[in-house]
Amino acid sequence: MPRPYHERLNFGKDLPLQIISHGTGGPKAALPHWHQAVELCYVYRGTPGTAHIGSSTFQLQAHHLYVINSEVVHSFESVLDEDDQVITLLLPGGWLRTTVDAEQLPVWGPIDLNLDTPQYRFLNQALQVLVTHAINPAEDRGTYLITLGAEYQLVGELLQRLTVKGELDNDQLPLPQPLRKAVNLIQEHYAEPVSIAALAAELNYSSVYFSRYFKAYLGVSPKVYLGQIRLERSTALLLSTQDSIQEIARKTGFRTEKNFFVTFKQHYQMTPKTYRETYAARQSWA
Repeated sequence: MPRPYHERLNFGKDLPLQIISHGTGGPKAALPHWHQAVELCYVYRGTPGTAHIGSSTFQLQAHHLYVINSEVVHSFESVLDEDDQVITLLLPGGWLRTTVDAEQLPVWGPIDLNLDTPQYRFLNQALQVLVTHAINPAEDRGTYLITLGAEYQLVGELLQRLTVKGELDNDQLPLPQPLRKAVNLIQEHYAEPVSIAALAAELNYSSVYFSRYFKAYLGVSPKVYLGQIRLERSTALLLSTQDSIQEIARKTGFRTEKNFFVTFKQHYQMTPKTYRETYAARQSWA
């Protein structure tokens, strides 16, 4: 069963930065998760979808960089094709602490950066070098050194332009432990009848306080979040299995097939059957 997880990332010994080119192929969802690296999501083409970072939602735009601080919960709903492309860059915590000579990782903000603005010109230059190398990798020593230099320039620009000094908002803070437990429980039991009141009681909160606390960090109520998880899992099953619509509705916690059909169509503006027929043959992203 999918559940948010503390993702343990493996970085190469040569370059400290991990760069991921996601390719094309249609819908791609990343369920809520966190890790001990700073994640940078760069949209280098089109408007590929939506990012949820902490309690905020961002419509991904071309030439924007989205900054996800260490241990902040985030997820994505995107459609990747030739016109809509993203690159993910991961800055490992251990390397960052060594680089900035600090015990704690820096906290960066704002979260949504328009790299076409003059203040981010040098940040944009470094990023373009890294994106070019990710799309068209080369093994020669010169390219390696240019890329390594761009990585350090990237971090330097982030430190100069973005390091937060002062009050932080929830989107820049790690998810508190009680909410991590709540998210884990919701994702572990999404296919079952989930009582939000019982979940709040297990964490020693009242239902009203728990819902407000949850929404302050995740941007939606526990009930809405549960519905999102069920929809995300249903799309994965539609694209990866031959299960019937009725069986998928049962497996993902919907009360009836009709309830699944109505909820799915409201969210995706198409029926589950149409979604499967449209996207199942396109699953070829990297």
